[in-house]
Amino acid sequence: MKPYDHRIFTLLDSVPPRAIKTWIKLHDNVIDYTAEHFAYFAHRRSQVMEQLKQSLLDNTTSFEFNGWRRIVSQQFSNTPLSTIGSIKSFPGGRFNIGVIDIERFPQFAALYLAEDTTTAFLEMTGLKSENVTDGLTAKELAVAGNFSSFVIRGKLFTVLDLTNPESLQEFCTHLKGIQLPFYYTKKAAQLKIPTMLPIKNLSELRKTLLLENWRLMPMQFDVPANSQVLGQIAHSAGIEAILYPSVKTNKKALAIYPENFADSDASIEITGNVANTVLHTRIDKNTYKNFLP
Repeated sequence: MKPYDHRIFTLLDSVPPRAIKTWIKLHDNVIDYTAEHFAYFAHRRSQVMEQLKQSLLDNTTSFEFNGWRRIVSQQFSNTPLSTIGSIKSFPGGRFNIGVIDIERFPQFAALYLAEDTTTAFLEMTGLKSENVTDGLTAKELAVAGNFSSFVIRGKLFTVLDLTNPESLQEFCTHLKGIQLPFYYTKKAAQLKIPTMLPIKNLSELRKTLLLENWRLMPMQFDVPANSQVLGQIAHSAGIEAILYPSVKTNKKALAIYPENFADSDASIEITGNVANTVLHTRIDKNTYKNFLP
């Protein structure tokens, strides 16, 4: 489905006191509507879930890389390949689900890498390249901030490559069969909000997966973003990673699912010298459990 392209928050100072109760009621109604809307699409996806998972698996490729970067805060520099941060954070990462609503949306972890230091830093922090913090640009912070950078190499065998638009063509075909009942359009009109319509083509699907502000849906409406839903399906299908173009720099980034290394010869490892305090520098089928929450 297409996500909302608007925000429903406003500055309370600009709202007359008598209007606050009305605003809260509207906000609650929008949240309820969004939950019902999301549940409808989840149910319809479940009816074709095996086809969706197989369509992703059928369009995976192997991917070998070297010299990529993993950035972590200094406090986590002894466990740089851990995936725990990806589920403890709200709302998680672009292609994994963290803390949203554990009862409705089970968490699953991912390890995020990028092909250069700047991209890895911007993806981790969510900053834009033009942002300035304490007089430093995001690019300068990437090399000067209180962070640790690790050089990574790896070999993966089932990678969903979103830099290739055609990788989602079959997946999109299955999704296009899902229609939105008029009830949801009517209800949205009553709430005076845009209707979240089903995607009509591959271009629309890719746009929803690579939104700059993908966090809007989970943070304001308590449901996963479309990219997190895709990650959930890919993870469930046993896919090892999603390769995608960073919206920050247009460089390549990876969301890796170590849990799916169990029956694979896939591996990633830190290269070069690291401190003696660094734990577990290689993920493979024998060690992947060390990196899971």
